[in-house]
Amino acid sequence: MKIELKISERHVGKRFDVAISDLCPHISRSRIQLLIRTEKVLIDGIAISNPAKTIQGRAQISIDYCECIKSDYEIKSENIPVDILFEDEHLIVINKPAGLVCHPAPGHRSGTLVNAMMYHFDISDIGSRYRPGIVHRLDKDTSGVMLLAKTNEALDAFSSLFAEGKGTLIKRKYICFVFGIPSPKSGEIRTFITRHPKNRKKYTVSDNFGKHAVTIYSVGRSRYFTATESISKVSCELLTGRTHQIRVHMQHIGHHIIGDQVYGRTKIGVTYPKIIKTFNRQALHSSELSFLHPFTREFLTFSKELPNDLQELNSLLFTNDN
Repeated sequence: MKIELKISERHVGKRFDVAISDLCPHISRSRIQLLIRTEKVLIDGIAISNPAKTIQGRAQISIDYCECIKSDYEIKSENIPVDILFEDEHLIVINKPAGLVCHPAPGHRSGTLVNAMMYHFDISDIGSRYRPGIVHRLDKDTSGVMLLAKTNEALDAFSSLFAEGKGTLIKRKYICFVFGIPSPKSGEIRTFITRHPKNRKKYTVSDNFGKHAVTIYSVGRSRYFTATESISKVSCELLTGRTHQIRVHMQHIGHHIIGDQVYGRTKIGVTYPKIIKTFNRQALHSSELSFLHPFTREFLTFSKELPNDLQELNSLLFTNDN
C-alpha cells in the first residue's frame, strides 16, 4: 500500500519521523522510524534512512507501507555470544561474525544480532522496535567492526554521522578480495546509488539520482593466474554509508568481490585456485572504525584482524604457490 503525503511549511525544522507521525497519527512513531530506516520512505523520490534528519522545506512524501512492516511479532532475547570490543553508557562496539544477520526481518525472525544484544543489554526501546540500537548495518556475510547505540540520543547522533560521513569525525575502513586488478591501483569512486529497477534486493549505480556515495580504494596486493585472470586484495574507505556500497562500487568498476552471490559473475575461470571457487560469502571485512565520540568528545579507533576464513584465503592466494 502506498501512502502519499505533502510536507508543508509548518513542518520545516522538524524531524522527518515527527512530521510523518503528525500527518499519520494512525501509525506509531516506532513503526514510522522503521519504515524510514528500511528505506520505505521517499522524499521527492529519494529514499531517506535517518529518522532524525531535519526537514528543510516543502516536500512530497511517498511511503511504501508493506505488509511485512505491519505484521507485529515479538523480538525475543537469545543467548548468542557477542564479541564486544568496547562498551560505555552510550554505545557498544562489537566484532560481527560472517553469517549473522543484523536485525529481524521476513525470513530471519530469530538468531540475529538484535536478538543477541537484547539478551546482553537493555536496548529494546532504542530507536525502531525491529532494529533497536542499530546505527549502521553490516550485511549478513560481511564480518568485522560494528557500532550499536545504547541510548536514543546516541542513536540519533551516530545515524547522521554514519550516513553522510561528516569528514574527519568518522572513518570506516574495509578489506576485500576482488577479481582482477583495478586500474588505477588507487582512486575514488563517486556515484549515486539507488535500488535496482528490476530487483528490489539489489542496488545499482545511477548517473543522476539516488544517494550520493563515495568510496576511496587502494590495491594492496595482486596476483595473476593467467594473462587475463587475476585477483587483488583491496582496502576501501567509506566517505558515505550506503547499503551494499562497496559491493556495488567494486562491481561498477569491473572488479566484483570474491564470493559475492548477488553482485558477482556466475562463471569463474578454471585456473583460479579451488578456494576462490568454493568461497561461500563475500570476501569483505570491516577492519577499522574510528569516530569522534559525540558525548565524551574522544576520538576512538577500533580494529579487528581478518577472520579465519579470510586469513586462509589471503594466505593461499599470496603466500603459497598454487
